[in-house]
Amino acid sequence: MSDLQILAITRFAYPGLGGYQVEHDTVAARTAHLWHPARMEARMRTLEHVSLRTLAAQSDGDFRTLIITGADLPEPWRSRLERLASGLKGATIIYHPTEPYRDAIRNAVLPHIAPEGPPVMQFRHDDDDGVARRFIARSRETFANVRPLWERHKRLTLDFNRGIMLNLTVDGPLVEETFVPHLGVAQAVFLAPTNPRTALHFPHHRLGTLMPSVTLPDTPMWLRGVDDTNDSGQAKQLARLVPADEDQKRQLRRRFALDLKAIRDSF
Repeated sequence: MSDLQILAITRFAYPGLGGYQVEHDTVAARTAHLWHPARMEARMRTLEHVSLRTLAAQSDGDFRTLIITGADLPEPWRSRLERLASGLKGATIIYHPTEPYRDAIRNAVLPHIAPEGPPVMQFRHDDDDGVARRFIARSRETFANVRPLWERHKRLTLDFNRGIMLNLTVDGPLVEETFVPHLGVAQAVFLAPTNPRTALHFPHHRLGTLMPSVTLPDTPMWLRGVDDTNDSGQAKQLARLVPADEDQKRQLRRRFALDLKAIRDSF
């Protein structure tokens, strides 16, 4: 058996109530917002060309990906999602009924954890997030180095705080290289396999106050999508992005495995 159970948890337009900074009073209003064709087209692009692509390129492939979406996700998005997931080893689509966000995540994720198994590494990996090819490998190696700390507390977070803000455009990627602590991307949470909570039950920006935290700032490890579909609002961040230079494009291709031509052609 592996030394860890590793789960990437991706929400794709899941219409549960709660869990978003932009709230809605009804499920109908939430689905109308999340499943608007223009928004879905943009999110499908980042899911395909950033989120799932960077997972598929991992040097350590011993992990599973749970893609949580709505039970009533309509066409053509359902078929497109299934096509993309079929190309990622270890990916499972969970068509989950609408319920309060925290309950939904618990009910969707916990059945995929063996309670008698080894510690669980989980990380939120939204449909516009990306991680470097060595994210899984580095996380596994680092956990082995600090496992005595986890054994004492039974919870621990590993935060790679260096990365790249990214906006995909028909003219090429817009970027900003930066450091952001506890952003929630390339942030692994290690829990006991019997813990009834998941990584997404902890506010990512507060993880350093809720459990021991190890920060690694040595190399860019994440891509954070920034566009006008972001739930958290990114207008100021978007204004700081600039066209990627040749070195930055090379890094996107080599470190993160992005296919910049395929992204351009997708518009």
